[in-house]
Amino acid sequence: MKITESKGFSSPNFPARPQIKHHTSRLAFNFSFLTNATQYNLKKNNKNVNNKIRLKLLEKIATLSEEDKVLILNRSKDQGLELLPEEQVKLRINQEFKDSGRYEECDDNYWVFRLSKKGRVIGKISDNIFYILAVDPKFDLYKH
Repeated sequence: MKITESKGFSSPNFPARPQIKHHTSRLAFNFSFLTNATQYNLKKNNKNVNNKIRLKLLEKIATLSEEDKVLILNRSKDQGLELLPEEQVKLRINQEFKDSGRYEECDDNYWVFRLSKKGRVIGKISDNIFYILAVDPKFDLYKH
């Protein structure tokens, strides 16, 4: 069957569609539920986390919060985030985090970002909130 153009046919006119502006979803970081285990929190009495690690943490958070979450999740684990099953991490979660209901709102796994060779930061994500649960400067919260 051969289709030919009809002389009386004109294509329909559709109204112009309004342009929809999409907001990017950037990560926000929350320190409220850091573990109470001294060797993995940011308290002054933690001899494992020095000012160089604190500065690197601040730099990394600034970098990760500048781009869309989707872009960060698609980066390599050295530049972005790494997903770890919960059973692979030896972390005692702050009980207030669980009691607040936030634990149930988060993904099932942990998310990790690197502080170069200075350590790892372990947390959970709910929508665009990254709850920082531990800073691991000794690299002993999970197998590397």
